[in-house]
Order: sequence, then structure tokens, then C-alpha cells
Amino acid sequence: MTLLEQMAERYEAWMPSRLRQWYGPEERLLLATQEMRPQADHVANTEFGAGFRDHLRTLGGPDVSDPLAWANRHIEFSDGNWCVAGIRFLGLDPQKPFVSVVATSLPPQYEALVPYAKKLHREFAEFVPLAIRFELPDPPADVDVDQWIIAGLVSQLCKRPLRPQCERVRLVPAEPAEIVTYADEVLARVIKQTPEVATWTEAATLDQLTSCAETGALCTIEIDGQRAGIIAAARDDANGMRGFQVYEILLDDHARGRGFGPAAMQLLCQILPAKAGDTLWGTIAGGNGASIGNGLAVGREKTAAFVWIERRGEL
Repeated sequence: MTLLEQMAERYEAWMPSRLRQWYGPEERLLLATQEMRPQADHVANTEFGAGFRDHLRTLGGPDVSDPLAWANRHIEFSDGNWCVAGIRFLGLDPQKPFVSVVATSLPPQYEALVPYAKKLHREFAEFVPLAIRFELPDPPADVDVDQWIIAGLVSQLCKRPLRPQCERVRLVPAEPAEIVTYADEVLARVIKQTPEVATWTEAATLDQLTSCAETGALCTIEIDGQRAGIIAAARDDANGMRGFQVYEILLDDHARGRGFGPAAMQLLCQILPAKAGDTLWGTIAGGNGASIGNGLAVGREKTAAFVWIERRGEL
């Protein structure tokens, strides 16, 4: 069995219960293989490691010269278990190094991962990582969450009754080049009102918005005929799912906190070119209660989370 096959097999074994309901065994393995292929390609890859190292150096990154130290590593533990993990930097901030575990033979049980996280701190000691991160399915409520993965089948989301606010909301197709500046302006106003948003949110790039437009899901949000925000999604099969990632949902000052976010998301579901098994999903920072609430309000669920284990500093 190749390394990619081993990684895909284990990634499939870690898939959340909802994904096991949405997809059959063959499709789950196919999606797991798709997810793991680039990660397997980066194992012991000096070209990738050197490129990552050199980019971080331009940002003031750590003085670790060996390119293999920057590549993904296949790590064998003394008890026969293994993992594939690599050094990462939160938001590419050189002051926030962490280790990302992308596949492992370990069971997906929070408490069982703790002793191995301690070993990974030693394995990556040259970077002094602040924490070890796992993508944990169906995590317990009290874990230290970096990001939630919140998803729902588009077909099921479209069956839910429309919220009353939908009568006042209209989604208007937008052009990426015209909307990118407006999105930046709205986000700036959101951050001015709620400064902590800046720690977990950044505006979508022009390339991302272009991808959303190509999907047919880049829209200005209008409320009572007045421009009030932006919503955007694009096809992105990831995290073991097929479907569409929410890249942007921003509401301007006069529209926030009034239930228009979930209404806009319900209308978005109706225009997505979805097929059977397609999801609407997104990753949302653990502290972003408003966005989590918006996602759950339309019927999406917390399926998994990127969790910190053995945190040794602020991230």
C-alpha cells in the first residue's frame, strides 16, 4: 500500500458521522484520496520545503535551513502508530507556528491524541510550535477549537421553510472587479464596530470572487432595494465533501443583527448549481459566534473541527 493509500484510508476512517450518512464507502475513499493527494506529495519534498522556507523568510520566519524540516513528515511512533504532519503558521504569521496533523493511524479520540501531541512538539522543536492541530470529527463540546467545519446538504437546506426576512432580501449577480472594493469597505466597517473580527476574518481575494462568479454565486445583497452586503460561494470539494465553500458573507452596518444573514444564505442555496450529495460548507473561527449562528440557523451543522491540542502559547 502506498503512502497516499494509507493516508486516504485513515482520513476516511476519521470522517464525521454526517459524511458517512451523505456518502457511500467508495465515494468517501475517493474524496479522501483527493484530499490527501497534495499532502502526500509534500512529504519529504525538498522543492516544496525550500519554497515554503524561502517565502516565510521574507516575512521574518524562523532560521531553519533544512528544506526537509519545512516539508510534510511521515512520523512513526514507538508503539507502531504513525502520522503525517507538517509545520504551519497561522495566517502566515511567523510568530504563530503550529503543527498540522493531516493523517494518522491513531483513533479520532481527543484524549488519546494528547500524548502523541507532546511527542510532536519534540519532533518539530526547531520551530517551537505553539500547538498541535488535528481535524477532529464530531468533537466534544469542551475542546479548544481553532475552526469549526459547518456544512449541510444543499438539497436538504433548500427544503427548509424560508425565513420571513427573505421577502425583503434580493441577491443580485455581481462582477468581481466591481464588488471587491465594496467587500473591503464593508469588512472595514464591520471591524471598526467589532475589532475582534480582524483576528479571524479577511476579505475574499479577487481570484476567489472570480471563482464565485464563475460558479454563479457572487451576489450583492439588497434589502428593500438598498445595497446591504455581499455573499459569495464557489465549488470547492474539500474536507472530505463535495460542494460549495462560502467565501464571503458580509452585511453593512444597517443590516447586521436583524436576521438577514441567514435569509441571504437561504436564497444563495436556491441559486447554487448543486447536484445530489453537494454541500454548502465553510470553516468558521471558534470565537466567531455570529457567523456560527448564521450557519446553524439555515440548517448547516458542526460536522468537525480543527482543534488545538497541547497548546503552549497564544494563537
